[in-house]
Amino acid sequence: MALHIGCGHAHVAAATTFAGLPLLVAPGVASTVPLPFEGRPAVDYELAPALAFHVLDDRRRLVTHYRALG
Repeated sequence: MALHIGCGHAHVAAATTFAGLPLLVAPGVASTVPLPFEGRPAVDYELAPALAFHVLDDRRRLVTHYRALG
């Protein structure tokens, strides 16, 4: 799957590692890039926008909560 990250965002929530560090990508707030097997347009404006909330607790543990809006 190719993520379109040309201008610094991916339009899809994802979790991976980069340079040995965890990388969490926030979902799109205006459009989404579906996975190839979902049979949706290359850029979908009908799916609900979503946000990622990154919470760092007192022990310096990072927890990310994803929420769809609407």
